[in-house]
Formats: sequence, structure tokens, C-alpha cells
Amino acid sequence: MNYLGLGQVDLFGYSMGARTVLATALADPNRVSNLILGGVGGAMITERPASTGGMSMAEAMLAESPEDITEPMLKSFRQFADEQGEDRKALAACSASANPPWNPDDFLALQMPVLVVTGQRDSLAGNPQALADAFPFGKVAILPGCDHFNAIPHGLTKAAVFDFLDGVEDDPWGR
Repeated sequence: MNYLGLGQVDLFGYSMGARTVLATALADPNRVSNLILGGVGGAMITERPASTGGMSMAEAMLAESPEDITEPMLKSFRQFADEQGEDRKALAACSASANPPWNPDDFLALQMPVLVVTGQRDSLAGNPQALADAFPFGKVAILPGCDHFNAIPHGLTKAAVFDFLDGVEDDPWGR
């Protein structure tokens, strides 16, 4: 943002990218006018169960082959990463560092409108309303029929984001 000479910006991140834009907003809230968190929900702010000895997301990203992954959801993530040509080492590092939940008390500093947009069938995200409620100006959009993967390119995601940004221009938060 500094390199490009940007002042205030709207930020949108999906899944691991949602963690990145949230961290950016927390680091300098005055630089973010609207924050959009996609593919995430209440799982970001609740304690995760301890591993039962299965493969972690980081291990799945570093596995020699997707065929070495027995957990269906992890295999789906790995296949998606491969299809998109993603840097699996970077994804492994990000997922390994993303285990502790966020502290919702920190979100009080975020006085900008926040949209949590999640697919109705996204079993990974957790309750999107729980996450939206953690922000002073949080709002939720639940995409019918979408899961974690098909919500990314879906027109409903784009519509939810544009509707949110258009609504912000009308200032529903009374600022």
C-alpha cells in the first residue's frame, strides 16, 4: 500500500487471504475503509480441537502426491491448490501459523464496516454470523448452495461484495 501510494483502501481476502487482510486491518485500521472476509466464520475465533493424529493442512500441502492424503477435505484443498498453480510451500507455512484463534477483543479497534461472506455449505468456516458479530460494524452474507471452493468464483460472492460496497456508500452505519 505504501509502495503504491495508497491511502485508505477496501480489502477483500478469501480463506487464508481473509487472515491476511484481517491482520493488515488490525495493524493499521485507519488505512482500511471496508473489510471483506470470505470463506471464514466463527472458527476463526474459537479454539480448535486438538489433532487426533491425522494429517494437518501444512502436511497435506507438502505431501509428495495428493494420493498420499487420506482426509477428503485436505485432499480437496491440495487438489485445488495444484489446479490453481499455488505455491504449496507458502500455503503450508500460512496454514501452520494460522492455528491459534483470533482474539475478538482486538476487533473493537476496527471501526470500519466488515462483511463476512461464506457459502451455506462451507463446513470449514464455522458460523459466519458469530464472526460478523465480533466486529462493531459486522455484517454477514451467506451464499446459498455454495461450499468453500465453489464460492470463490461464484457470481453470488461478487454480488454480495458489490452490494456491500454499494451499501457502504449509502452509509448504513450512520458515520
